[in-house]
Amino acid sequence: MSTLFRESQYNVWVEHQGSFYVYNGIGGGLLRLPAVDYWALHRCLAGENDSGCSRKVLYDMMLGRMLVPVDFDEVEMLASRYRATQADLSRLALTLVTSLGCNFNCPYCFEAKEPSVMSAEVQTAVLALVDEQLPTLKTLAVTWYGGEPLIGRRPLYALSDAFIARCDRAGITYEASIITNGFLLDVPTCRALKARRIGHAQITLDGPPEVHDARRPQRSGLGSFHRIVANLHCAIEYLNISIRVNIDAGNLHRTEELLQILAAEGLAGRLTVYPGQVVGIDDGGSAPSATYRGCCLSNAEFARAEQQFLALCRRYGFAAPVSLPRPSGAPCTAVRRNELIVGSRGELYKCFDSVGNPNEVVGDIRDYHHPNGRLARWLKYDPFADPECRACPALPVCMGGCAHHAMNPKLYDNRCGTFRHTWREQILSFIEAAERGEIRAPATGHSLNRPIETR
Repeated sequence: MSTLFRESQYNVWVEHQGSFYVYNGIGGGLLRLPAVDYWALHRCLAGENDSGCSRKVLYDMMLGRMLVPVDFDEVEMLASRYRATQADLSRLALTLVTSLGCNFNCPYCFEAKEPSVMSAEVQTAVLALVDEQLPTLKTLAVTWYGGEPLIGRRPLYALSDAFIARCDRAGITYEASIITNGFLLDVPTCRALKARRIGHAQITLDGPPEVHDARRPQRSGLGSFHRIVANLHCAIEYLNISIRVNIDAGNLHRTEELLQILAAEGLAGRLTVYPGQVVGIDDGGSAPSATYRGCCLSNAEFARAEQQFLALCRRYGFAAPVSLPRPSGAPCTAVRRNELIVGSRGELYKCFDSVGNPNEVVGDIRDYHHPNGRLARWLKYDPFADPECRACPALPVCMGGCAHHAMNPKLYDNRCGTFRHTWREQILSFIEAAERGEIRAPATGHSLNRPIETR
């Protein structure tokens, strides 16, 4: 046995209450081994003929990709998965900036905003792209973005209606979500969004009122917190809401107060809350983030803060169900061929961080078959050329992380997902959630993102 198979280089082990758990990001499963089976397995892998290791343990380990043939190239397998996902043409994902203007003036924003609403000409060009691809699509996924996308609600509504009609006629799946500051999300707007099959909205709150209002004021200088919270009460009746809390050293110590306020508003269990990392992005544009000095956390610091924040979310009833990272392909819009961000003036980008920066434009929707040379650097990004990434146990779930950060020496250390730094804590949180009965776990057999017990 030991001469034919070896442990995957992407296994991570955690000991908990006398048992050993192994997670493998390639397969996405978590396997529980009693101590006797754990030690027998390692005797077997060390070449002992009478190791006492059961066939059931070996079978489950192989099924979960925790054991692989000795000559199996796991990195090349991941690279093939990455390339296949990157080249997938069955799904078209569009991020549409209906308005680059915004009613807020956030000091850490990475966009240089200029008032503009998507014109009829740009809308026509977007529909031409969709019409061209409809015969080969299985899914059209749209994210409404800004600036503040609800300033451009007319093109948002018009394009939504056109997308739905086309997808229904073609028999393909249509998915839509919106990223909004929530200030304009009143009852009529929520009804209009639901009618247009927008299922999810991300809204940002950065702390209790005085903290949030200093970080996310209206352009007039007035606060925005109370209006957003009032809107949440109607929005949860129409949309799945997630609250993003952008954290740095300036507001991290005030986040529990926000959760207490939301709980007092009766919103526990009706929406989820999660942390976002504030990064001072300077790509040569005039965005506020280029000069933001808000004590940004390092990637490792944010990873630790994330675990503390999510524990608070669970305590107050705002956490999403505990899960482990799932296996990934090409991780984001920036590196996938059939995904584009369309600016309000028709300019094309590949990364959310690039919106509003003329230095990062890769083409124009009115001539999308002829992008400029900037597109190539995104599509040629290769995390497998980085020895540190190749050896990292988080590679199967992050697949190189953020390409934008990886390609910028100033941001390089922020390219990683948090699993790299807190995999032990994340696995233990999952195990403990299963023990509390929050996650239903099968007793036998391999299952994605479920603990498995061998007997």
